[in-house]
Amino acid sequence: MKQDDFSVYPSPFFAGLVTSRFYATWDFYTERLGFRTVSEGGGSVRLLHPCGAQLVLIQEESGQTPAELVSAVEGRGFWLTLEVADVAAERLDLMAAGVPVQSLPGAACWPRDSFAVSDPNGVLVVIMPRSVRARCSVAAVA
Repeated sequence: MKQDDFSVYPSPFFAGLVTSRFYATWDFYTERLGFRTVSEGGGSVRLLHPCGAQLVLIQEESGQTPAELVSAVEGRGFWLTLEVADVAAERLDLMAAGVPVQSLPGAACWPRDSFAVSDPNGVLVVIMPRSVRARCSVAAVA
């Protein structure tokens, strides 16, 4: 893939996770969800998905982050959403790779056929059809 293969680069908004499972998380997003590594070094990586989504992973306690980012995420209270062209094919690929998939309750922000997987930190990644725009894409749950 080349930079031209992506719809938006760099994305004006992207998520970041501090993780104690740095390499397992990196592998999960690149090997299971189709992200590629854009840059790496100093205990962090920037990942890019073909749909334009970006994610930065920072190794816990790396000494390179503000105090608010020292502790690793525990996977509670938020999720990430990834839009894909073929939800059914993505589900089958992930199941064939041994990744547990979860059905989602019906809600306006999760279109029919959407499902979720958990990354190595317990963060839910909601997989939904690209053609349907969700009414909520980033949220916090108390």
